[in-house]
Amino acid sequence: MRLSLSKYCARGLRANAEEVDQMLAERAAGSTVVAILVTAILLLVGPAVFPSGAAGQRPAIDVPSSPMPQRVWFDADGELLPFNEGDDELLKELLRGAEVVDRENIPVGVTDPIRLTLKYNDTEFHGIFRFVDTVYDRVRMDDGRVRTNLKDSCHFEPAAYELARLLHIDSVPPAVNRRIGNDNGSLQIWVYGTIMEDERLEQEMRAPDRTAWTRQVNAMYLFDALIGNDDRTQQNILIDENWKIWLIDHTRAFYARAEAPFLSKVIYVEKNFWGALQALDKASLTQALDKYLTGSEIDRILERRERVVAHIQGLIDTRTEGAVIYEWGPQSASR
Repeated sequence: MRLSLSKYCARGLRANAEEVDQMLAERAAGSTVVAILVTAILLLVGPAVFPSGAAGQRPAIDVPSSPMPQRVWFDADGELLPFNEGDDELLKELLRGAEVVDRENIPVGVTDPIRLTLKYNDTEFHGIFRFVDTVYDRVRMDDGRVRTNLKDSCHFEPAAYELARLLHIDSVPPAVNRRIGNDNGSLQIWVYGTIMEDERLEQEMRAPDRTAWTRQVNAMYLFDALIGNDDRTQQNILIDENWKIWLIDHTRAFYARAEAPFLSKVIYVEKNFWGALQALDKASLTQALDKYLTGSEIDRILERRERVVAHIQGLIDTRTEGAVIYEWGPQSASR
């Protein structure tokens, strides 16, 4: 299916609709092939790893042993969207320019997020819109801790996505800044076919590949330590049908202090992340994040980076590099 961009407007920038249409057209043939192949795989692999009604009806598909590289997006009817080739730039253009045809309040969380139905021609898909942007003088967290001068900002969601992308972490769905009506906020692609971590625990579901699961959880701790996010709850950890973890709701991340929460839980590091983390500097962070973060917030990331690097280096010195650093290898994730 070929999509046509009727309008594109975000942060004062304008895109040429014909150029975006051309990008979409170039991917149309490839997307058709992908859809055929995925359909064939779905017919072969059998029932999903999730029980009926828990995370949608699609069966599991073959993916690498790391669910991290898997990025497959669907429309509201469960059909593959024609931007499933890892082209996040195209997806971000579509998020910025999509027509909003419906909206629904989400009764989870305290920031009043909205699920938007987005449309290009006859194709509809969903996104989550957040518009909270405030600073609390004093707020009590769910676990009883008290935070002062806590910034709760929708713009931290695209910041988290861009930083994850910079560090080769593939568990944060693409997000952009966008104005909807009178609200400046962030819009993030909706991930279909998932359950929340609290639902997984309630149903006593266990990942079939415990090593892959543990490594994903470990990567989550690393990322939260780096972005200063101590507000990771069971409701902002999503798990899809292939046991890939998706991380959402980072509006309280990038805390003004240089604390690195969860760092003590980190025992492994993925090779590409480790390399990117060591290369991270103010210039690269500023280039990626200056649309979303202040200079002092970027400085805090660098301070937390030093703590994370020191922790990992300490693990390597104690346990050897081979025991700490891993690479994802080929393996079927369907069961």
